[in-house]
Amino acid sequence: MDNEMIVLKWLFPVFLTALAVVHLVSCWRGDDDLRKPTKVALMPVIALTYLAFADTPSLWVVAGLLFGCLGDLFLLRPLQNKFFTLGTASFFLGHVCYLVHIYTTYAVHVRWFWIVLVCAVYAIGIVVVYKGSRKSIPRVLRPLALAYMVMLCTLSVSVFLPMVTAFTWGKLMAFVGASFFLTSDGLLCDMLFTKKAEPPKQNCAVMATYILAQVLLAVGFAL
Repeated sequence: MDNEMIVLKWLFPVFLTALAVVHLVSCWRGDDDLRKPTKVALMPVIALTYLAFADTPSLWVVAGLLFGCLGDLFLLRPLQNKFFTLGTASFFLGHVCYLVHIYTTYAVHVRWFWIVLVCAVYAIGIVVVYKGSRKSIPRVLRPLALAYMVMLCTLSVSVFLPMVTAFTWGKLMAFVGASFFLTSDGLLCDMLFTKKAEPPKQNCAVMATYILAQVLLAVGFAL
């Protein structure tokens, strides 16, 4: 690879870092004029960065990131139920794309007992979290919220099992990214359903953990 291509390749993560910083600062300051366009731009830039660095890029990963972009677009108005529904459905489809990539790329060789045990731990977590947050979630959104909760845990389990089958740093990064997704969406639900508002500092925390989630998943899948 010649020097010009190497320089061009590294422009993507540099631009992504600058974009993420500008976006998070705009979230912290409550500057919607800057926050909204930078939010929508994040996932396409992560997708381009993934394509630049992955030896064998997967279109499923790119599709997952672009569904994330669509979700970001809908969640510019998260307090309106129809936009929240469309945004959540977009992220759900994005996670389906990630799952297809995982199960067509990684091998899982773990005894069924451990698989059942890990799934049981996540299931208990789902029950506890859903029971604690159910009353604050509008009735019409409860089935979607529960389904998405299950999907997030499925993604996390699906990167954990290949990691314990044959450890690589890429799988570890993908698992940490899936864990950050759980954190980000937990903060988002607290913001939307408990506070029923978008406090700038909490919105910044939501986006910081969300960006980390998507970046770590993309990097993990690229390695």
